[in-house]
Amino acid sequence: MTVSPITIVAPTVTPTPCLPVENAPQVTGLAACAEHNAQGTLIASRYRNAAGVEIATFDPQDKTHNSQLTWHWERMSPPEKDQALRWILDPKQMRYVNFADRETWVQDALTKWLPRVDDFALPRESEIAIHWQADGPPMNQVTLFEGLSRVKSLALIRERRTCNYAHSHLGLIEYGGETILFAAPGWQTVSQATREIFTTVWTLKEAMVIYYAQFRGLPNACPSELEHLKIEYYSTIWLIHLEQVLARFVPADKKYWAETEIPFQIRNLKTQTFPQCLPPTILAATPLPSPTPCSTVP
Repeated sequence: MTVSPITIVAPTVTPTPCLPVENAPQVTGLAACAEHNAQGTLIASRYRNAAGVEIATFDPQDKTHNSQLTWHWERMSPPEKDQALRWILDPKQMRYVNFADRETWVQDALTKWLPRVDDFALPRESEIAIHWQADGPPMNQVTLFEGLSRVKSLALIRERRTCNYAHSHLGLIEYGGETILFAAPGWQTVSQATREIFTTVWTLKEAMVIYYAQFRGLPNACPSELEHLKIEYYSTIWLIHLEQVLARFVPADKKYWAETEIPFQIRNLKTQTFPQCLPPTILAATPLPSPTPCSTVP
């Protein structure tokens, strides 16, 4: 008698379905899986790409990130970083105050120029390197993206012509009008690319003010004069480095970058010419005094 071979059928493994995500941000193109505690309260939502890699996490207790979403930048591809940055800057997530319909200017400038920052060598100039803060986040692209993910509000202060302020405890950046509007006649003598870079580097500089303070567990960016000075040194070195890297892409405006703007910022480092700690203008009950110059108009 011939005995037929026995065919063993492996059991079908059905993946645990994601629970519906409620009270958490929606991110197009990412699958979100919610986690609840025994009481049914949402404790996290994990966002995965098409390959199943978790690239973002929502934490309802998060006090620092835009929309309480932490992005795992080191796991993300360049297109995913670009998508995440546009998501962060979208008016649905980012609060824009008095922005004169220039929201897309910031979005387009950052997504265009940030990926071109490809040099993160520590500054070699002695007058810059001496002020580098070793207890801050490292100088790399992940730090830049992470700093931007901590920004929650962008406000345009038209009368502040050249000076920006960041308030880490609020996740707020206040722009001077010339960083966004470029209304002064001198700005028409440089290329649009230079104006885009100017917006980009100042946004990143102030994002570093927010991130550095939070990284070190400070209550705000101005807890004391000494800490404020450390933060300004750190973020201004970022500013100078970003200007040096991106200015290479606009050789026609070399005179502005190499002879005017960058030397001005280096002098700020050497002479400690930084803005005073001030309350945010959009929340201040009284007008601010005349602003301290932070940059030069071409």
